Amino acid sequence: MANRVRVSFGLAILLFTVGFIPTVTAESAVELDNPIWLAERDLGLEAIAVGGETTQKVLVAGAEGYARLLDGSDPTQQVELATPTEETIRAIDWHPRGKTALMVGDNGLMLRYVAEDHSVTTVTGSSQLVNLDMAAIAWNAAGSYAYVAGESGYIWAYYEGQDGQGVFEIVNDQIGSDITDIACQEEAQLCAVTTETDGIALIDTNTNHTMYWIGGEDRRWLGVNCGEPVFNRCAAIGEGRAIGSLGLDLQQPEQSTLFTQIIPNLGGEFTHIHKRAPGETLISMAPFQITAWDMSNAEAYEWVEYSDVSNASNALAGERLVGTWGTTDDANVGFIVTSFGAVVGFHPPVETSVWTDSLISYILAVVVLIAVPGVIFGLIFMNSEKLQRKYFQRRNAKREAAEQQRIDKEKAEKRAARKAKKS
Repeated sequence: MANRVRVSFGLAILLFTVGFIPTVTAESAVELDNPIWLAERDLGLEAIAVGGETTQKVLVAGAEGYARLLDGSDPTQQVELATPTEETIRAIDWHPRGKTALMVGDNGLMLRYVAEDHSVTTVTGSSQLVNLDMAAIAWNAAGSYAYVAGESGYIWAYYEGQDGQGVFEIVNDQIGSDITDIACQEEAQLCAVTTETDGIALIDTNTNHTMYWIGGEDRRWLGVNCGEPVFNRCAAIGEGRAIGSLGLDLQQPEQSTLFTQIIPNLGGEFTHIHKRAPGETLISMAPFQITAWDMSNAEAYEWVEYSDVSNASNALAGERLVGTWGTTDDANVGFIVTSFGAVVGFHPPVETSVWTDSLISYILAVVVLIAVPGVIFGLIFMNSEKLQRKYFQRRNAKREAAEQQRIDKEKAEKRAARKAKKS
């Protein structure tokens, strides 16, 4: 009998443990709307950037110099921009004040967009970039310098000099790996640089654009975002579903750290990373899938699952993603942009919020925590003759005591009745 008790107890422990094994669900956190098509042809979009002075605006651009301005909350409100080029635009960044933006691309292309009149012109002095393909552009927090980079590892610090003449200061003139992206901290004078084979570097604006290489040479890095202003962190994405968490040391940038995590249970590869909310980013993937990354807690979770997209539309599932953004009013509501030119809205499921699944999981865990101990003790009791014998002895003793109390009560009542008659 003792053996039976141990086996049943082991089964109960197994049930208890299974109740708390974490599960990964292949279900999107948000639902997708019908797409808005910017054109009837393939636009070959390559870049998006979110900015604006008083309201949220989004610039999208790509092949043959195509560029368009979208309203961040309602992308059906659009302004098509006339650009003086047929080169492909590869990257965009808004000035911190939101009145202008810079675009860079193939063959040294560098353009300035002015929100006041929606004009797009070539940046004066950018002719020195000709014959080099530019892939990255980012303004520092103060808006005093913009870093432009791309082919062969060259990086320049750009600012507008007297009479509107562009001034370019070389930051890195050593031939090396192509630069894939640059992102700057929103409230600190540090910018992060990702490369194809040279790893990740930081640029310190306060010390005449000093560069500090902090590691990651063993991986091809594809993009970086520094939209976490509280703990001074950036997140870089790399091949093999790698996410590099950059811990920035503002006083000693050379002491900054890089910690790389591989995100399992995902199909496809990372392509772009964009800010959804402070400390929260959305990582675009190929094929059509989006993973959310919490920079503060270094945690990833599904945002848009490929199977949900393919079940809804095979054509849309085959689209290449360019980027995403969350709206100003609600970061759980936003839009996805594809290379072809589709703008797809997303929002939390109508019947639940984004966090409902987690809440249900916690409730179930509490229920299991309350119920399982009872199951354990029940199994032990059913398989123990000693416990059963003690239980029945105690129950019978209670019944006998109650019966004796009833008899004593009846006797007392009879004695009282006889005494009353005699008197």
